[in-house]
Amino acid sequence: MTLLAATLSCASFAAPTFRDAGPTLTDGASSSHWTALYATRNPAGAEFSISPESKIRMGVLSSLGIGVEVGPVDDFVDEIDGLIEQLDRDDISLAEGQALVQRFNALLGTMARDGYAKVHAGAHVPFFPMLIRSKRGVVTLNASFAGLARLGLLDAPVTYNALAGELETASAVYVKGATLGEVALGFARPVWSDRSRQLTVGTNVRYLQAALSKQVVALQTADDDVEDIVKDTYDANEHESSHVTLDIGAIYSTDNYRIGLTLANLTEPEFKYGTIGNDCHLLSGSAQHNCYAARYFSDRLALSETWTLERLATVEGAWFFADGRGTLSGALDLNEVRDPVGDLNQSFAVSLGYKTLTRLLPDVRIGYRKNLAGTKLDTATFGMTFFRRLHLDVAWGLKSTVIDDRSMPRNFALNLGFEMTY
Repeated sequence: MTLLAATLSCASFAAPTFRDAGPTLTDGASSSHWTALYATRNPAGAEFSISPESKIRMGVLSSLGIGVEVGPVDDFVDEIDGLIEQLDRDDISLAEGQALVQRFNALLGTMARDGYAKVHAGAHVPFFPMLIRSKRGVVTLNASFAGLARLGLLDAPVTYNALAGELETASAVYVKGATLGEVALGFARPVWSDRSRQLTVGTNVRYLQAALSKQVVALQTADDDVEDIVKDTYDANEHESSHVTLDIGAIYSTDNYRIGLTLANLTEPEFKYGTIGNDCHLLSGSAQHNCYAARYFSDRLALSETWTLERLATVEGAWFFADGRGTLSGALDLNEVRDPVGDLNQSFAVSLGYKTLTRLLPDVRIGYRKNLAGTKLDTATFGMTFFRRLHLDVAWGLKSTVIDDRSMPRNFALNLGFEMTY
């Protein structure tokens, strides 16, 4: 999808705020031993993400991932491009104009209500997260970047100007974007044990630097297709801010199972978007048209807006079988939260994995995920770990839409990572 490439060229890089890094794409927030990245979800998971005999575990490049999601509207982006193309013409006959007006007015309401295109990308800084085992516990150091962009449509009636031979509309695309950098320090240690039972607690202190942007682009004056619009406006009116937040977690474990709880984003930091629709008379050209377009749709969107990184409670569980080689795990968010572009998310994930304990055959894991809020999308997941170090995880949406006459999943994601243990 060309929109994916266009957005990735301008989106920064994977914070658990709005995407799952590495094998957590398959397993969700459930703590296991596939990857050090579990320590970035439940802070207590650091104790189980590095073996008792190891001193250091780190990622050479823990996770590099991309993903895309679209609404249940066939050829959403192509239809917008088609309207932009027709708006640029000045040779439309009366009969053709009436046909085009009828066609687009029949589509725009549904496109504005259900259509969207959303892209995310993420990466961890090389060698992070880094887990260091000491006599007092496990210290976690983490650094990552993530980017997210969403494009939607604001609809207004299409009319035909017979004198000019042109179509006219106040419709516009609405682009929201976010980049988020994170640096975190965590610590986990057992606080109680009795034979094979143990209670481990942990905490992560996270410094977050966010840049949020939004822009309304009037289709009547748009010179480019949707991909170029996203690329050119992604960082328009960008506003940067930074905050510190805190996560705490606990895991009760035995030889055969674990049960955990994570409370994330306890300080609920707020980040501000750049304001749109102000001082339009001071602007010129397309910038002025876009400014007035934002004002026109002020009853549908906030010209001044903040995003709150809301508190999130997550429960998890894992059962181990076949002498610890097999794992059946699950994780559930207990409340819904909004991501930086305003969409509701509440994750439920279950997975089944098996470690071959040999370098010749890859470890494998399969899973199922569902967003219990917002889109309610169902997703199948699959992952493999090669040579105990190289992770590959794929998520494939179970609901589909039509793009270029082909049935495609509404959501797709891919993560690749490489870790080392010493």
